[in-house]
Amino acid sequence: MRCCYDLSNGWRIDCLRGGGESSATKDDSGATVIKFGINVANPAKQEPTTNAIVEAFNKANEGKYKVEFEAADTESHNKNMKMQASDGTLPQVFWLENSQASEFQDADVLLDLTDFLNQNADVKTALAGGDAAFLTDKGQYGLPYQSNVQGIFYNKKLFDAAGVAYPTDDTTFDEFLDMIAKLKASGVTPLAIGSKNSSFAMWEFNLWLNRYGWNDTISKILAGDEKFENADLTKAFDKVQQLAKSGALPENMSTIEYFDAKQQFDDGTAAMFGTGQWDCAEFDKNIGEDIGFWWGPKFEDSDYSQETAMKVPSAPIAVSATVADNAEVKEATYAFLKFYYGKQAAEISYENAMFPATTYEGLAPASDKHAMNAMVEALDDGYTSPSAAPDQMVPSAVQQALYDGLFGVMQGTYTPQEALAKMDEAQANQ
Repeated sequence: MRCCYDLSNGWRIDCLRGGGESSATKDDSGATVIKFGINVANPAKQEPTTNAIVEAFNKANEGKYKVEFEAADTESHNKNMKMQASDGTLPQVFWLENSQASEFQDADVLLDLTDFLNQNADVKTALAGGDAAFLTDKGQYGLPYQSNVQGIFYNKKLFDAAGVAYPTDDTTFDEFLDMIAKLKASGVTPLAIGSKNSSFAMWEFNLWLNRYGWNDTISKILAGDEKFENADLTKAFDKVQQLAKSGALPENMSTIEYFDAKQQFDDGTAAMFGTGQWDCAEFDKNIGEDIGFWWGPKFEDSDYSQETAMKVPSAPIAVSATVADNAEVKEATYAFLKFYYGKQAAEISYENAMFPATTYEGLAPASDKHAMNAMVEALDDGYTSPSAAPDQMVPSAVQQALYDGLFGVMQGTYTPQEALAKMDEAQANQ
């Protein structure tokens, strides 16, 4: 028996490390089976890169180890992980929302992966510091699922038709607004956004926040020494308000989802769309060589560096603490992690137009991966990126307040000051 937290309700309970001390699960071939909790309902369709890596691992280790998915949509997955953490039945490996990490660490349900990294120095080297995003004084609570590159994709054909020059690293916010006016006049939606699932629709704004000092001040804010409602972040939210008032966004933004907005971009009725590398394969199929990628505008009223990009470790893969209770399960789990962060898996990632969490010499996207190569070109500017995306640096309640605030400002529900005050309120109630 051990003490842990009921993560769904926030109180302490006594619970067992469910399944950890029993014999390892075997399939018909005698392979040790480990479960991988993933935040999509259909990995083969929705996370083809991860699915391909798992299939390659299973093929290479047939009769010895086998990975099986526990799949559910993100909302259901997050709820499931909290409940399973409470009763000791977490899958051995699982995708974890980084904003929930501190809760899981405090509940003592995560395996410290320092031992794994010490045993696999090649993996640590290949992660090139990406592991540091998930290291606290309590241990290495996870490793990056992928490397996320976030920004704004644009359709060159629509820009050409509107007589608008493509955006560059030097494009200012005022020039961005001029660009929007010309695109709108040409009959297209300048920037497709759907707000019904806001956590999947704010990727471009992470960089905006960082260019107004988020990375420089967030530790002070979380420590209680500063507030979200400060002069710099108020300017950032003011720019979001100006964007909405410019007519850049879909008129039906409040009633459509991220996927609906992406469809507007795919079918050529929207000129720009904020997202990340996970949509590269789709854009190659629908837009092809007309795809472009841009970090976003520079802000002349900010005192912080504008030479910042957004290539960050994605929400981590975590490992259940129960893995330590069974030598066979631990061996299988470590074997999978070593494969997942190895060169073969990185090659599979590039083949599927995804940036892996690792860096291996000689690996790059093929010439027909147009969207991914547009991102690579942007990365060549040498800009620095933060250790994590702004929305992944805060507790879950503050994260939700951030999402609600951004779209509340866009929809006119909140002023910039009110949105930031809501974030301060969520932080105060942690």
